[in-house]
Amino acid sequence: MEAASKAAAVIDIERPEPVRSEPVRSEPARCRTNSRRGLTDLSGSSYPPVEAACRVLDVLRTVNELRIATVNGIHDSTGIPRSTVVRMLETLMAEGYVARDNLCGGYRVTHNVQDLASGYDRVSRVIEVARPFAIDLTRRINWPIGLGVPDGDAITIQFWTGTISPWAHTNTVLGLRPEFFHSAMGRAYMAFCGDGERERRIAMLRKDTELNLTDQDERSFRTILERARLDGYAIRDPKTPPFRNTTIGMPLREGNEVRALVSISVFRTAVRCRELHEKIIQPLQATIAKIEAALAFMNAGSTDRLAERDPAELGF
Repeated sequence: MEAASKAAAVIDIERPEPVRSEPVRSEPARCRTNSRRGLTDLSGSSYPPVEAACRVLDVLRTVNELRIATVNGIHDSTGIPRSTVVRMLETLMAEGYVARDNLCGGYRVTHNVQDLASGYDRVSRVIEVARPFAIDLTRRINWPIGLGVPDGDAITIQFWTGTISPWAHTNTVLGLRPEFFHSAMGRAYMAFCGDGERERRIAMLRKDTELNLTDQDERSFRTILERARLDGYAIRDPKTPPFRNTTIGMPLREGNEVRALVSISVFRTAVRCRELHEKIIQPLQATIAKIEAALAFMNAGSTDRLAERDPAELGF
């Protein structure tokens, strides 16, 4: 049965469309769209769509929407047989539009999809560029690194190195949404975003009935943000769980704009307060500086030269 399924998948992709016994439309046939101008029907197609091409686009769209997509997840979303999904993913990988991400347990789009002018944004590229640097840092200091982006009323964590960290405190934080008031990522964003953005979000915090922000709370929060700007990082509210951890958040900038947030969590009993700067903060700041330098290099129109350079030189 498995061999038959694979054979069917091959046929499904490689066999040309069968010739229809009846015309697609009942009206008189129009000329092909690549023929004479002025006689084409712009509301209809000249030929039936190629089903295999449609399915490949469905798979690519689904990978983009799911961020980290599994074969089963793509099958559930599209109804395409799993064996066919695998072949299409392999094709998209060969063309450079999709990459297998074993750390996150699935597939993700690459920066090459920006060539298609859809399904890709600057945030995705920032995460993609930051990813190998975060992996390298975790391999050196063992603590898990999180990468998140502002998403509405919270931060969405889109990448995490906990799967290679011997000291990760949870199975995963992917998809979690740290808020802007208590979390290290949220505080880092609030401290380093533009003044107008900060005031807009503080106004939203005042309206949060669950937070119930008082004037004193707001003054204390602004003091925390000022201290974060001086220090270059923010620390999660120690009165919030998990109580055994200290979490540090830092901004990741592209130009003058905060594009993403980077966090690192350590056990308080493993890294004392006096050790945080040397063992955690300095290595994280150095890693973020490398990421921002790589982004600046790419933005300068040097993508081709970046690919030609020694990966060790850039920290990849």
